[in-house]
Amino acid sequence: MGRHIEPRARHNLVLFILNVVYIFVIGIFEGLGDLHFVYFTCISLIFFVSILTIKDTSKRYFYLPTAVVILTWVTEFLDMPYLSRITGIVSTIFFLYVIVLLIIRVANSKSVGTLEFLESINVYLLLGIAAAILFGAIYSFDHSAYNPPGEILKSHSDFIYYAFVTMTTLGYGDITPNDSVARSLSIFFSVAGQLYLTMIIAMLVGKYLSREPKDQT
Repeated sequence: MGRHIEPRARHNLVLFILNVVYIFVIGIFEGLGDLHFVYFTCISLIFFVSILTIKDTSKRYFYLPTAVVILTWVTEFLDMPYLSRITGIVSTIFFLYVIVLLIIRVANSKSVGTLEFLESINVYLLLGIAAAILFGAIYSFDHSAYNPPGEILKSHSDFIYYAFVTMTTLGYGDITPNDSVARSLSIFFSVAGQLYLTMIIAMLVGKYLSREPKDQT
């Protein structure tokens, strides 16, 4: 039992650190130069560690993140709008797959501890990253899909920012969707973000309260 939990906790911790770096840290240094390589390296690591958090006992599952990583890098170097949209959709499906399995794992857990909280946080961060990738893919295909605060949107940090502003329904209004697809996806991720927070908090609190009588006895 201990051998199974230890790698699971380690993988979730590494995934959390990578998520934090990708979302919060890299963008701080954008004024220093082009950080495309840093962003794509970090997201590639997130793909692999994400699959480790749910399938750490089977190497065959690495084919899935490997294919997504290759597609992501090919899209970046070839600069093909059509391929960019496909990559965005595939990456989003991959993250949604990981997210669903992590939610099922948390829901099936008999107790609530640090690991369950960490997995719940990773789910939310991965949902935001998936949204950012999909928004970026749409913009690369059609620059009129969003109204940027300046002439153009930056390739990564602006979409990470827009994704989490949308999911939290903060709505500063500096970046706004401009066509039907962009608006529909913005609605989807805003609803998904709020539903997830409501459901996961209720689930974790319910599990925590249900264990208290047993602990007291």
